[in-house]
Amino acid sequence: MNIGLVDVDGHNFPNFALMRLSACYKAKGHRVEWAAPRQRYDKVLASKVFTFTPDYDYDLLDVGEVVRGGTGYDIAGRLPEAVENSRMTDYSIYPEYPFSLQFFSRGCIRKCPFCLVREKEGYIQTVEPVELNPKGKWIEVLDNNFFANPQ
Repeated sequence: MNIGLVDVDGHNFPNFALMRLSACYKAKGHRVEWAAPRQRYDKVLASKVFTFTPDYDYDLLDVGEVVRGGTGYDIAGRLPEAVENSRMTDYSIYPEYPFSLQFFSRGCIRKCPFCLVREKEGYIQTVEPVELNPKGKWIEVLDNNFFANPQ
C-alpha cells in the first residue's frame, strides 16, 4: 500500500503520532512518504494538533482514503491500539531534528480550564518509553507534568 502523510500544523516540531503511524505501516511493508500534490496514494494519514490550524486541501491529492486524526480534528480520537501500544517511532520522516522524543507519562493531575490534556489523556499515568532516535543528540521530554509522574 502507498501511504501519504500530512502534518497539517506544519513541520515546526515533529508530529509524534505521524512518526508512530509511519513506523507501524513501514514495519508491515507499506511505502510511506510525505503526501505530495498529484501523487497517487491508497491512503493518506493526516494529523492536526491545533484546532486553529487551517485544514489541508485534500483535493490536491489523488487518494483512495483520507484518515484524519489528532486533537485539532477530534479530541476523543485515538490512534489504533496496535500503534498506541507500539514502541516503534520513525525518526526518518523528520531528518532535520537531531533529537529524540519521549513521554514517560501521559495525562495530568490538574484540570486547568484552558487546557485539554486532562480531557484528552485522563489522569496522569506512566507509559512505556518509545524507541530513541539513533541519530539523536538529546531527548525532548514531552510529558505535560513530568514532576507529577507517580514513578
